[in-house]
Amino acid sequence: MGSSSSSGTSDSDSSAPMGSSSSSGYDSSSSSGSDSASSPSMSPSSSMGTSSSDDSIMSPGSSTLDSSSSAPMGSSSSSYSDAPTSSASMGPSSSYSDSDSTSSPAYAPSSGSGSGDSTASGSSTTSGSISGSSDLSGSATFTASGSSQSSGSSTGSGSSDANASAGGGSSAEFAASGSFEISFKFSGTFKKVFAFGDSYTDTGNAQILGLMKNFVVAFLTKVFQGINPNLNTAGRSSNGRLVIDFLCDALNISSLQPYKALGANAGANFDSGVNFAIGGATSLSGDFFSKNKIGSNLQWQGVPPGFQTQADWYNDFLKQMACNGKSVEECKQEMGGHLIWLGQMGVDDYTRVLGSSISMRWLADLTITHISQILTTVLDSGAKNIVVQGLPPLGCIPVAKFFTPQFLKDEMGCSAIVNKAVTIHNDLLQTTLDQFRKRYPGSNIAYADYFNAYKTIVLNLGAYGFQDDSTACCGFGGGLLNFNLNILCGMAGTRPCSNPASHIHWDGIHLTEAMHKQITNLFLTKGFIKPSFDSMCSSKRPSN
Repeated sequence: MGSSSSSGTSDSDSSAPMGSSSSSGYDSSSSSGSDSASSPSMSPSSSMGTSSSDDSIMSPGSSTLDSSSSAPMGSSSSSYSDAPTSSASMGPSSSYSDSDSTSSPAYAPSSGSGSGDSTASGSSTTSGSISGSSDLSGSATFTASGSSQSSGSSTGSGSSDANASAGGGSSAEFAASGSFEISFKFSGTFKKVFAFGDSYTDTGNAQILGLMKNFVVAFLTKVFQGINPNLNTAGRSSNGRLVIDFLCDALNISSLQPYKALGANAGANFDSGVNFAIGGATSLSGDFFSKNKIGSNLQWQGVPPGFQTQADWYNDFLKQMACNGKSVEECKQEMGGHLIWLGQMGVDDYTRVLGSSISMRWLADLTITHISQILTTVLDSGAKNIVVQGLPPLGCIPVAKFFTPQFLKDEMGCSAIVNKAVTIHNDLLQTTLDQFRKRYPGSNIAYADYFNAYKTIVLNLGAYGFQDDSTACCGFGGGLLNFNLNILCGMAGTRPCSNPASHIHWDGIHLTEAMHKQITNLFLTKGFIKPSFDSMCSSKRPSN
């Protein structure tokens, strides 16, 4: 994350445009060990696909990219009917097998444990600030939706960070002890969850892969042990639990184990599903960032594996565990009863390119393409119940404010140019989800409105138990942001604030457990998932 200080033209050894999703087969050979969907080359001064000139945003800066190697990606992913489809049928006579033989009636496990263990290195660690035109009229404004009124609040002592909304039969209540209690039980609806995403959803894959820098791992370990040694929150980019953890609490299932625990932890239990999310994951490849000298790695060792790796891991997991010994139709039937949760994707792309000349519209198209590939993978495997998170207003997190000069901030002090990009991303994502609903009419695909859930809380801080929406709880420098690009949370001179439960921001990049908890409440019970999560669960509830 950060701006490039390079000048002139960087060497962009971009590969050909992305091909089709790996969803068609469950052939272990499709798992390549790295990001199989390399970043296409781009023209930083032009937007792609169906975007108009009004939607094209540049992240201004001095660096330019070599766009001579190949054409941009092509049509926008919003035109999903043009997207590649599966090349193999998954009919009743098919079976899950690693070989080409059709005689095997069962799904044979693959010999490997996944892919994407390698990391890219060499990204620059430059810093700088955003500059350029402030003509971003209208698109970066916020509209809060849903009920933000609190009809009741939790009481008690200890680690309470909740003044959560409490209402009628289906509302969630947060106990003062920090536990997540649901008065209207989602228990018995979904017994397994399969999660994808980035550091806002990752429960340990990045740490197991060695992608977190040592100072981050050491510091978070100390923080988690000090807060509550009984909570298994290691490997998370927060001071505690994430939305995905509170979701599992609501479903009355155990928190998801990271996929890479499959080989790293002999005692790993995947009875409640598996988490494929990778902290720091991007749509653009690590090679792209390093060759164009874009961005700072901040907390990461190089650039972690991208989103396509997560789709590969999912296919591998079906071969190795979930569908081992089952026919294709049996596997599809089982997956149709589970919940797929696509956490936010694109945060690390958008923050890494701050200060560069990359078109945010181009980046939005690319990110949505990767999300589309994961959706195609899971839907073709039989999944029918899917929640896809949009992005929060990234322009409001301390790191974005740090890079943004005052004249490019909106009336709330947030980066207008970043939130403009987020708005384009979320609009394009919702259009894409509509197209998936038409293509897969038997599926339940819901959109989680992170943007307006976040904004609802910020506009009503006290009602949700917060006092601060600008300052990083753990950082350096004090002041409004308490964030310094060169002295990150966990480094010498930093320490957590005494009351993280009253803060929205944990380290200037990620959110506190308290914020994750309140976001989950709005998602599950206050209408910020559309269609509602309750309606998705209705067909899954026990009849008695």
